[in-house]
Amino acid sequence: MTVCQTKRNNRLKKETAPIQTIMITTKAKQNIPKGWQKKQIKDLLDYERPDKYIVESDRYISSGIPVLTANKSFILGYTDEKDGVYENIPAIIFDDFTTDSKFVDFPFKIKSSAIKILKEKGSDIDLRFVYEKMKSVSFPTGNHKRYYISQYQNMDVVVPPLPEQKKIAEILGAVDEEIQRTDEIISATEKLKRGLMQQLFTRGIGHTKFKKTEVGEIPEGWQRVKLEDVAEVVMGQSPVSSSYNQDGVGTPFFQGKADFTPSYKTRVRYWTDQPSKFAEPDDVLLSVRAPVGDVAINEMRACIGRGLAAVRAKKEVAVQDFLFQLLLSLKNELNSKAQGSTFTAINGPALREVVVSLPPTDEQQKIAEILSAVDKKISVNQKLKDKLILLKKGLMQDLLSGKVRVKS
Repeated sequence: MTVCQTKRNNRLKKETAPIQTIMITTKAKQNIPKGWQKKQIKDLLDYERPDKYIVESDRYISSGIPVLTANKSFILGYTDEKDGVYENIPAIIFDDFTTDSKFVDFPFKIKSSAIKILKEKGSDIDLRFVYEKMKSVSFPTGNHKRYYISQYQNMDVVVPPLPEQKKIAEILGAVDEEIQRTDEIISATEKLKRGLMQQLFTRGIGHTKFKKTEVGEIPEGWQRVKLEDVAEVVMGQSPVSSSYNQDGVGTPFFQGKADFTPSYKTRVRYWTDQPSKFAEPDDVLLSVRAPVGDVAINEMRACIGRGLAAVRAKKEVAVQDFLFQLLLSLKNELNSKAQGSTFTAINGPALREVVVSLPPTDEQQKIAEILSAVDKKISVNQKLKDKLILLKKGLMQDLLSGKVRVKS
């Protein structure tokens, strides 16, 4: 563990220390913890229509006042419009159609009239606590209609006294801050890798002499070659569907991107007892049907369906780890070569004809090691983020239900 990771872990322990020292497990009385009250959302929050805060132009700029939505995108962009900026922060923005919500502690403008702006209804309400309570509630949405006034605000919730609300919000907020910090590290590292890939796959390592090619300059000593010259390409073939099972019978079966993890590994969802085409351990699995170009490293002998190809380096001319990183960098190019109006795909001949820039094998190895080191840093932080999200989920279940109490 690095010094930086140790400091961050210590800081998280300090921020969540109240959990260790002041938690008291209680038995709920008639499902309502002692001292808590049943309320409806409308007893806790006032709402405001967003009309005067809606941005006029959707031509966003790189800085200025954030333009928000309540869904996963959150910040759509920025505007230089000065009028109609919402400044009575903090506030909750709520999508009336999806019931998505976001807690906002900075001035903003709104994209859509579907948003409602929510504020606490009195001095005995902590807005952050109510937001966390809303996020913990499962509210079914199906029909395309507005929900807040007709249904959502009438939903029953149980709430503790204000001091306990504040303490719960503080604990959950500490974890959220650590998740955000980890996310920022992941984003910065991914940006670093994109820059490294651009540099390493065009300029190499330590070169001073370059030659012109159809894709621009590449180092002297590099070659422009077809993928089939440096790798064996095995196109997948799906077995009959009646042979699929989820009981572990037969050979692991991969069909497409759905079988890839964010860390470029595979996960087994299905097996088949009638395998046809095989991928071997360490093969690069490449998605050849929409979405085209996603990759993963195969970890076992497996059957591959028609949505995948297995790419295996010819060891005398190519390094497998380099090939993985190279294919990872070619996603946009491969996607542009895909054909089909409703369901795009790249076929075997087109894939084998893809031309790549190839360094000598010793330089391939060095490039692969540099990029793999960055991947490891991303993976470490992604695993930390996953643990923090799991911690937050557990805390929400315990604290927001009153199952575990905190002293204020």
